[in-house]
This record gives sequence, C-alpha cells and structure tokens, in this order.
Amino acid sequence: MSSYQTEVQNLNYNAATRCFEALVVFHEGHETRKVPISAPLPIATDFEAVSTVLVARAKAHRARGRAKLMSRSPTQKAGRLIHINDMIRQLKDTMGLNNMQTAA
Repeated sequence: MSSYQTEVQNLNYNAATRCFEALVVFHEGHETRKVPISAPLPIATDFEAVSTVLVARAKAHRARGRAKLMSRSPTQKAGRLIHINDMIRQLKDTMGLNNMQTAA
C-alpha cells in the first residue's frame, strides 16, 4: 500500500494579480510531485481555506494534464533511491533471476 500526503510550500500573496501562489507537493509512494499553482482569493482569507483551494486546484490541473510545470523526483531514503531497488527487483522477477544477490 502506498502512502499519500500533500503539503503547501512557499505560500505567497501576489498583490499585482490578487492571487495566492504556492507550490503544492504530492508525496505519492516513492515519488514527490511538485505543482506550482495560484488562486484568486482575498488577502484576508485564512490559511486553511487558501491551502484547501490550492490543493484542489493542483489536483484538478494534474487530472486534466494541465500541470505543465510539474516536477517529479524519487524519494530518497538512507542515501539510496528507493525506486532503483524496486526497478531491479521487477527486472529480476521478469527475467527469472530471483535468486541473484542485489548489491548494497
């Protein structure tokens, strides 16, 4: 079962556009996806409401394929990239090499 978390980073209010701008980060299993997003809301809007709107907009942009500036990176754990071990395990399963030792 993969984990799923969302966070809002670098929240700013752009007075010129009257929008809140942020980087919404999706932590999905072994990957982190970052989506820059903005929402036209009054400056007096509280953080919970702003973050809820920004996350919803980021999810909608991703679902429609409109998150053009999205960045993706594997999660790093104990100095190793987790997805590489998963790829090696999957390759060994495909080739029938389950008994072969994995380095590191």
